[in-house]
Amino acid sequence: MGTSSLYAIHAFTSPEGPGLLVNEFLTPRSFPRADKPADKTMTSCGCWTQDEHPGVDFTSDKAVGPVAAMADGVVVKIETSEQAPADLPVIGGCGRYVVLKHTYPNGGVVYTRYVQLGRIVGPKGEALAVGASVKAKDTIGEIGPNKVLHFEIRPVAPGTTTTNKAWAERYANVPDMEWSRYDPVDPQKFDAASFGGIRQATK
Repeated sequence: MGTSSLYAIHAFTSPEGPGLLVNEFLTPRSFPRADKPADKTMTSCGCWTQDEHPGVDFTSDKAVGPVAAMADGVVVKIETSEQAPADLPVIGGCGRYVVLKHTYPNGGVVYTRYVQLGRIVGPKGEALAVGASVKAKDTIGEIGPNKVLHFEIRPVAPGTTTTNKAWAERYANVPDMEWSRYDPVDPQKFDAASFGGIRQATK
């Protein structure tokens, strides 16, 4: 069975102005068919090629707009280099980014990553640090100069843990890269409430 890519564009308006949601999701385990040349054109975020894109890109009409946390969590990784290299295909060369760890009442854990940031700042404009707790919708950074935010969700669940030898050799003893051990899932299909065992309010 060949690789399938779904592309969807959704226009939206926020307090910061109009924008587009561009879904270009592919899992790291998706590969082009042998009879089809790999698409090496870059995605809108500039982190990956079209064949490797593990997330969703949000585009804005201007830089500097706030980037908010998906849910309550703890900062586990801050990459401050605008030129951060692509160490492995499942990580991507993404520039500045922040990774949050979200732990649910049922013990479920999800990592979220916010990529291609401009400044990395807290909700009051303060410097953000590893170990800091953030609330849902707290600002954790700003849209970067390319006006794109790349967003990933990486649940800790059966079948999502990489067995990549290169990852183990490079990151097995690097605690702040633990998030990259887990494969990303499509953010538009992931049901965080169900995964976390959160009971939905009934009418």
